[in-house]
Amino acid sequence: MLNYSKAELWKAFRHKGTYVLVLILVVLTGLFTVLMLSAEAFYQMASAATTTMLLGLLVAPLLTQLVDGSSISTLKNEVSFGVGRGRIYLGKLVTGLLLGLGLCLLLLGGYLLTGWLVLPHSPEEDLTALGVVGFTLLGALPIWCGVYSLCHMMAMLIPSTAGWLSIYYVLTFFGQPILVALIATFTTGRMSNLIQAVLMPMSLLMPNYLSGWITWEYQVWCWAIGLGWLAATTGLGLFCLGKKEIK
Repeated sequence: MLNYSKAELWKAFRHKGTYVLVLILVVLTGLFTVLMLSAEAFYQMASAATTTMLLGLLVAPLLTQLVDGSSISTLKNEVSFGVGRGRIYLGKLVTGLLLGLGLCLLLLGGYLLTGWLVLPHSPEEDLTALGVVGFTLLGALPIWCGVYSLCHMMAMLIPSTAGWLSIYYVLTFFGQPILVALIATFTTGRMSNLIQAVLMPMSLLMPNYLSGWITWEYQVWCWAIGLGWLAATTGLGLFCLGKKEIK
């Protein structure tokens, strides 16, 4: 599977769409960076990075399309050459996750480095702000992985790109909030928060949620829920791909 992922990474870096996506995200990050350079000190600019974690949910389907865009049309050829379906599915999943991690390091690292070089410093407050950013990023990673796995599953199983993208955005921004709102009418307190986090993991990345959750319990929730989505969607994707008739 490692060799398969290397081959997929090579294909991704030869894809013009990869560089277009990176360029667009770099430009947008640059504009946000210029805006935040108006801060009085570096720690203020660094703290603002915690509000951007939700963007991973928007980038995930775009990365998925780069890796899985032609997967359905090439699946028959790969299987006929003796490549196992599980190897194909997991190899593409690992490839997308690695690309996402690299993109995150590039954008967030560039943002923080620029602020570090330009803005005044306050050692204690800088350290606190960087700690909060690292803590937030640590919690966001498993959520991103779970969301990407959901996109990967749909891209591998649904022939229409417009179809699975529509399902993803409708589910994420309409279906999940409506379901959570309905459940909230019958539950209260901590149980309501837990159900909301499980059904709508993006809620864990919202700034108003983070403000009262800089605790290790928050990390437990993020990793348990994120890896749960990753495991569930991967298992379902492998099962369905194994049963899928390849034409």
